[in-house]
Amino acid sequence: MSEVRRLQPAERGELAVLIDEHSAADSMAAYYALLHPSDRVSLFAYQPTRSGLRGFLALAQTGLDLFRPLAVPFVGQRAGLSELLRAALRPGRPVVLHIPAEQRPWALEVAELSDARPAELFRFDPKRFRTIVNVLVVESQSPNGWPRYEIRAADGSVAAAGLNWKGPSFAELYLAVDPKAKGRGFGTSVLAAITRRLIEEKVSPLYRLADDDLAARVEAEDLGFVPTGIHTLTCHAMLRTQPITAPARSLS
Repeated sequence: MSEVRRLQPAERGELAVLIDEHSAADSMAAYYALLHPSDRVSLFAYQPTRSGLRGFLALAQTGLDLFRPLAVPFVGQRAGLSELLRAALRPGRPVVLHIPAEQRPWALEVAELSDARPAELFRFDPKRFRTIVNVLVVESQSPNGWPRYEIRAADGSVAAAGLNWKGPSFAELYLAVDPKAKGRGFGTSVLAAITRRLIEEKVSPLYRLADDDLAARVEAEDLGFVPTGIHTLTCHAMLRTQPITAPARSLS
């Protein structure tokens, strides 16, 4: 008997008991499990026999990758991650997988991973906020109604900051800067604008930064973001046709 069952939209509230709504570490999984539009997410619950609900996986259609759904497992056991990935992924169909960095060896047992992007989550400290006013920054709106701030040129946007997802307590920022415009402070300006907007809405901004992007980390800390020590891995994943039993040590 399978230890994973697919939840109906009306059942997604069952997952709330696993989540700490005040935890930055839980916030992304909480958004996709409880708040992402129900017609764009499939939810899988891990419930071992006689053990109760122990974890879940959200498989969501997002604007982050138009060709691959985003898979966000939330489970603390190797067996649970294995069961959830086998239930949610389909052979030959890659996904964007987002997991705690320490769970990479577990994922490698059942999935081939590539294009790995290790990162650390930063959380905003209001007491350290440095106000930046740039008259070139304009406000716009994403297709789902979330705010977005841009600096534009005649041929398009040269810097933009918006939201990957937004819940009642936390929201995760993204920043995109044209390589030709780097070093001119445009990225910091739009990032400050979206941060200020979230503060006004009493939502705590989160910002995920690649481990090897030292310049971005300095810029974020100067603006008022502090590292949380929460390390994650985002990568492309495809279910293995033959799962391996021993922990793998390197990416495929």
